[in-house]
Amino acid sequence: MAGAETARRRRSGGSRGRAGTEYATASPVPEGMATGSPATLAASYSGGQMTTTETAPSRPLDTGGVPGPRVIIDHVQVSTFGLDANVEVRLLAAGESSAGFATGPAVDGYVLRLCAVAAGAAVDELLRGDDQVGDRGRCFVEHAAVVPFGNCEVATVVVLLVCDGWVEQLAGSALVAGDPRQAVVRATLAAVNRRLEALLA
Repeated sequence: MAGAETARRRRSGGSRGRAGTEYATASPVPEGMATGSPATLAASYSGGQMTTTETAPSRPLDTGGVPGPRVIIDHVQVSTFGLDANVEVRLLAAGESSAGFATGPAVDGYVLRLCAVAAGAAVDELLRGDDQVGDRGRCFVEHAAVVPFGNCEVATVVVLLVCDGWVEQLAGSALVAGDPRQAVVRATLAAVNRRLEALLA
């Protein structure tokens, strides 16, 4: 009799244990915790702090139906003198040439950033123009890096484009096929080219 009672209690205790486990699995996850589901991850990200450049919509730029010239790379030159590196980037747009320069330590990772900064300076010169009164815009490099992606490497650059008191954060990338410094310059232009077509129109 006692054995039957003990067995009954074990069976009922096991049921309660299983019910408790199922309840714990089905219970809602506390708010703000990521579970891996798209809805929860989106809700978790939306609760974070975002900057004005992330939340502001892209500003449409009117080209009057005629987009401006496409900016292309003329050449990229990197010179090292001991611990210093000098980078020169020359750009062409509709026959107009511009040059940007940057100087810094001759360290591989930093030279890549110097290439992006020099490209941004060349973009600034294009936006300044010979017959332009004041600046149409300025380009500031936030991040520049070459990152592995699958079985290749990709140069990625994030810039801030400032125009008439309006700021837009832009990103560009380029596949590294040979010289990563050239790829960083291409990535910088990829970030701003669509805007430059409007600003140079």
